[in-house]
Amino acid sequence: MIELLVIFMYIIVAGMGRVGSTLAKSLSEKNYDLVVIDSRKEVCDEIAGELDALVLNGDCTKVKTLENAGIEEADVFIAVTGNQELNLISGLIAKKNGVAKTIARVSEPSYKEVFESLGIDVIISPELVAAKYLEKLIDRPGVVDLAIIGRGDAEILELIIPPNSEVADKQIKELGAKDYVIIAIYEGNELKIPDGNTELKPYDRILLLVKSESLDTVRKMFSSGEI
Repeated sequence: MIELLVIFMYIIVAGMGRVGSTLAKSLSEKNYDLVVIDSRKEVCDEIAGELDALVLNGDCTKVKTLENAGIEEADVFIAVTGNQELNLISGLIAKKNGVAKTIARVSEPSYKEVFESLGIDVIISPELVAAKYLEKLIDRPGVVDLAIIGRGDAEILELIIPPNSEVADKQIKELGAKDYVIIAIYEGNELKIPDGNTELKPYDRILLLVKSESLDTVRKMFSSGEI
């Protein structure tokens, strides 16, 4: 999820796939002035009943569609369709129309520098957005969840350290991690970003970034205490 911190901004989101619809719902709940665009009528009909937003069925690369969305008044334009070329073109049109911040999704992270060189302000990809997905997990501390990142090369695993685990009461630097990284720890209701000296305690809720091929091994290690 992309955090936009300024209140009362006018935001246009193009592309109501998984990323776009999740983002749009979050922004709608925060009462931003929101317009969403998608080329699929059935998707627009469905999301119109879920969002407090203007929903437009159209091509985000067409000037007329963007004019109907109020592109000249927008503070932020976000293109997260499944087609990176459409995201680039619509982002450049938005920039030409004076939008202060343009955000575009790429399917290949190697295109990040190309998009930036052409004037897109912020580039996101499944890999780059992983940290923002983590924020969603943090917002729902009662849910144990598993997120697949990018093409399945890595996953975010959330679990609770059992009291009989061998990792309990040990510092992270003692674990000799190779195929995973502990990226966040809950101690009660407090979230901490750990370092090597951080001690893992029983009942801590932890978030790990794990290589997919090592997922079962790491999960077993932390739940059974086999290290």
